[in-house]
Amino acid sequence: MQLDFSAKDKPQEWLKNFAHQFGTEVSDNAFEIPPSLGNGFMKQVYFFDGFTLTYLHFKLFRPMEFMRHPINEAKLFPIMFYSQELPFEQDVDEKKKMIGFHTSNGIFMPSPQIGSRWNVPANMDGFQVTLTIEKDWYIRSVASSNDNYLKQLLESKKPFYLFESLQNSMRNLITDIHQLVNSDDKLQQFKLHQKAIGLFYLFLKQLENRNTRETISGINPVDVQKIIIVRKKILENLTALPPLRQLSQDAGMSISKLQKCFQQVFGKSISQYALSEKMHLAKQMLGTKKYSISEVGYDLGYANLSHFSKAFRNEFGVNPKAYLSTL
Repeated sequence: MQLDFSAKDKPQEWLKNFAHQFGTEVSDNAFEIPPSLGNGFMKQVYFFDGFTLTYLHFKLFRPMEFMRHPINEAKLFPIMFYSQELPFEQDVDEKKKMIGFHTSNGIFMPSPQIGSRWNVPANMDGFQVTLTIEKDWYIRSVASSNDNYLKQLLESKKPFYLFESLQNSMRNLITDIHQLVNSDDKLQQFKLHQKAIGLFYLFLKQLENRNTRETISGINPVDVQKIIIVRKKILENLTALPPLRQLSQDAGMSISKLQKCFQQVFGKSISQYALSEKMHLAKQMLGTKKYSISEVGYDLGYANLSHFSKAFRNEFGVNPKAYLSTL
């Protein structure tokens, strides 16, 4: 089965188009995937004109092809976040990309003139978040006083697409969105707004790194994938980071090459990246209200809680106790 779509001027038009092709109708800004095709649903959340969240939770019984057709111009630009563990294939600009969390292609943003094809395998149980921004809203309300990277792209009116790696801090927000959408939380809309804005902020922050670091296009694609694997090892061992010598051996690189490539791909050194992700894990644990500050600090390998508190404050601007008081 193939589903066809293109850029739209209103998010609601995009949702109705998908519902029609699935053979169903939109109700309360959402539609259910027919039981004959699989399980799941698609939902849109409209926070204000210019910024929309689209959430897709799916498990399809047979392979499906999603085809995005290019058009000359549209107001809306999607930012697609691929958080699934197992990658699948996307074709764009006559190139095949493997997309997913453990690839360098975890985020995709195209202009309306860019076509693409996604080949989604059968029985893949996953969810995807897309943020859609309106060009005029972004330039007027977000980038009005800054000549930033995204503003330059949008104002150029030239076709473009970009891929970025998906950071673990972004993935945590996507997981929060997944849990909120599937909950009956009375403050769901407000909390989804907060999470979506946070996700958009992290994306913009990462884009700005393109102005201050070398582009990863100069790195051998094989080396980029090795760096992604190193990132996976780091995330799996945040409480006891493997030594650089071990990581370099695992990547088949010298220590100096590993450090240079990692900085180019993720915009941070290995130690900076690991510490930042450790603090985001600490924030996530504290946010559950199941752990005390000391339990989180000790679990993350801190023998001295003052060192933990300082690292947390450096990352988020508040210490753990102050953060807990806001929950």
